[in-house]
Amino acid sequence: MSLMVRIISIDENRIKKFLEDLDVHPVGISIMKDKMVMRIIKVDEIDNRGANILKQEILSLGGDCALPHNTYNLSSGKSKCIIIGTLNQYKKLIPKLKLQPFGLKNLAEELENVLFSKKIEKTKIKDRIFEWGKKTYIMGIVNLTPDSFSGDGFYGERSIDNALNYATLLVEWGADIIDIGGESTKPNSDEITIEEEKKRVLPILRRMVKELDVPISVDTTKPEIAEEALNIGAGMINDVWGLRKSEKMAEIIKKYNVPVVIMHSIDGKGGKSPENYYKDLISDVLEFFKERADYAQKIGIKKENIILDPGIGFGKGLKENIEIIKNINIFKSLGYPVLIGPSRKSFIGEILDLPPIERVEGTISSVCASIERGVDIVRVHDVKEVKRGVIVYDKIVRENYEDIS
Repeated sequence: MSLMVRIISIDENRIKKFLEDLDVHPVGISIMKDKMVMRIIKVDEIDNRGANILKQEILSLGGDCALPHNTYNLSSGKSKCIIIGTLNQYKKLIPKLKLQPFGLKNLAEELENVLFSKKIEKTKIKDRIFEWGKKTYIMGIVNLTPDSFSGDGFYGERSIDNALNYATLLVEWGADIIDIGGESTKPNSDEITIEEEKKRVLPILRRMVKELDVPISVDTTKPEIAEEALNIGAGMINDVWGLRKSEKMAEIIKKYNVPVVIMHSIDGKGGKSPENYYKDLISDVLEFFKERADYAQKIGIKKENIILDPGIGFGKGLKENIEIIKNINIFKSLGYPVLIGPSRKSFIGEILDLPPIERVEGTISSVCASIERGVDIVRVHDVKEVKRGVIVYDKIVRENYEDIS
């Protein structure tokens, strides 16, 4: 066989196995594996003087740092920068930065958290353990509203039996969690009363917790609904307001020691954002998550009970939704599992010019793109079809894929 030279693409989770297959000595593997993983880090609001020190330090290690041209005059003020380096170079850079002024010690600590944080904790929902990273978990949607945007709401005298039968099918098709909600979040929908939401949600919840063998999540922003639902047997709360609407919600999550989905939204409703609302979408959402997660833990909610949802379709248009999906890995760097809900959303309809009921293929494409970037839970209507796509895609991209459902 003649000499063959080729470019290879190795998923970073497979680097160790690739070197082992090459019969590299274990000591050599430990030395080389971090040299094979490149990380490009964006930093907002770095002191200009610190930025110049940072550039010199990373250059000395063989990496680089992109800075605005006006940073080099060493004036006071702040800029953005992009650091380019391997994990090996960052390991050497961090101790150097800890000795430097101008905010570089804080930067070193942030780099340490982002690049070398421990594996995301397992989460217990009712009697099930969710092991993040082994598979993509599916949350099946059961809407208990008369005005669902996707046209699939169960509402009226026969809604309990019909919703239960439908939820049973979702579990048979592969749903790991069922998410029920009694209040519409579509644009311009009216808020319903506590009593009306109780009437829609609690009777079916009582049946579901007895008859389904998966955890039930309740999609609500009202602490009164959350507490009654948890007393009945719900396993988690899905809050589109991200614990902002009422301080009581966080206290209830703490009291019952259950997981909560903290979603990013502007006002808890779907639809596009006001023009020029975001200064920098990803930075804004990231800052929101950091603040909300810190708040939750200060209240007493355990870290392993926090799940982040960037809120596809909530205060975001086509461009923003695509940008969110492209950057899920950035949200994962905070150290929490990430849920995403692109199912039948308007951005898919805008791309394909199709109504909600015909957006299943677009949903599957969005789900697969999210899995590739590290998403842990996908919230969907079309469980059967999405589950099939997820199994195949998990097998391709998750090195240690294990269907543990």
